[in-house]
Amino acid sequence: LNRNFPDQFRDHQPRAEPETAAVMRWIRSEPFVLSGNLHGGSVVASYPFDDSAVHARQGVYSGAADDATFRVLAHAYADRHPTMPRGNVCPGDRFPGGVTNGAHWYDVPGGMEDYNYLHSNCFEVTMELSCCKFPPRSQLPREWARNRESLVAFALSAHRGAKGFVRDRLTRRGIPGAVLSVKRVDHDVRAGPFGDYWRLLAPGRYVLTE
Repeated sequence: LNRNFPDQFRDHQPRAEPETAAVMRWIRSEPFVLSGNLHGGSVVASYPFDDSAVHARQGVYSGAADDATFRVLAHAYADRHPTMPRGNVCPGDRFPGGVTNGAHWYDVPGGMEDYNYLHSNCFEVTMELSCCKFPPRSQLPREWARNRESLVAFALSAHRGAKGFVRDRLTRRGIPGAVLSVKRVDHDVRAGPFGDYWRLLAPGRYVLTE
C-alpha cells in the first residue's frame, strides 16, 4: 500500500485501495505536523522525494522545496541512533551520516511520505530500523533501546521552525485555514481550526506571510 498513493511524477494514477483511501482522508482531515514511517531492511533515515520525474532506478537526487528541513529532520533521528550514522550497517548500505534522499537510494512511486508533504501540512520521514525486515520478538526490546532516543528527538522536532496563531486584526480570533507562505520556499501550510500553525523549518532566517 505504500506505493498506492497518488504520485506527482506519474501520468496514470493507480486505483486507491480502501486502506489507502482511508489514510488519505485521515491525512487531509487533521493538521498533522510531523510523521515517522517505520520500516525494516536497512538502517537509514530516508526523506522526500521518493521518486523523480525520470524514474531512474537509483542515483537521482529528487529534493523537495523543503529539502534543507527534511535533512535536518532525518539527522534528528539518525544522529541519536547508536549505529545509523555509520551508514553501512547492512550489506550494501552506503548512506553518509545515516540519511538519504529516497529517490537517490531507489525510485519508489506512490509513497506515503511524498503524499503527506504534497497534500497536507505534514513532513514525513521514513526510518529503516534494522537489516532484518521481520526481527523476531526476542529482539524487540533491543530494537526499542536502540531507537528510543531517536524517536524522542524526532518527535520533539515538531517544535522546530515557526509556530503560533494567525488572528483577525480586529476580533483577535484565530483564522482557520489561513495559508502561511515562506519566501523562496514553494510550499505552503494551512492553519488549524483555531488559527494555530506549525511551520517546520531548518535553522536560518525566513520571511513568513499569510
